[in-house]
Amino acid sequence: MSSVSSTAFPPACWYICFTKPRQEFLAVRKLEEQGYLVFLPMLTQWEKKKGCWTKKQQVMFPRYAFVRCSRPEQSVAPIRSTPGVSCLLTFGTVLATLDESTLEAIRSLAEHQARDLNEESLPFQAGDSVEISNGPLKGLSGIVSAVSAERVTVLLSLLGREKPVAIPIDHVTLA
Repeated sequence: MSSVSSTAFPPACWYICFTKPRQEFLAVRKLEEQGYLVFLPMLTQWEKKKGCWTKKQQVMFPRYAFVRCSRPEQSVAPIRSTPGVSCLLTFGTVLATLDESTLEAIRSLAEHQARDLNEESLPFQAGDSVEISNGPLKGLSGIVSAVSAERVTVLLSLLGREKPVAIPIDHVTLA
């Protein structure tokens, strides 16, 4: 096992925590209970479940969270034995870190993406490339020209010409 220094670090330094598979939320909760500041960036995406489109949040970087000490005297040593945590990322014997500006850029990106998706009421936009996943036109691809709550108008190449075809929204997936 490598020898990584476990002395107190400046609170402005963010460390990269590698979690156990699908245990990001457990690791975050346990680290916060110990008084660490933790950031787990999330993405909101459209997901098709049982024929309906819904918004679902998922971890931006699966198995990774960002953690920093909340007090100058706080050590990073207990992080390694925290439930849900596999290890702290290192380069040799040096802990991998992110500066505040990089972390803020990631935070801003996640917030911007969530805000944009919340403004979208439907999973498709005009100009999106889509594939028809159900119905008699299954397997064909086209470009979205219009979207409503229940139907998507897709430009399909049929018999050598482009034709707009209205298709139920749950029969279409992004290509």
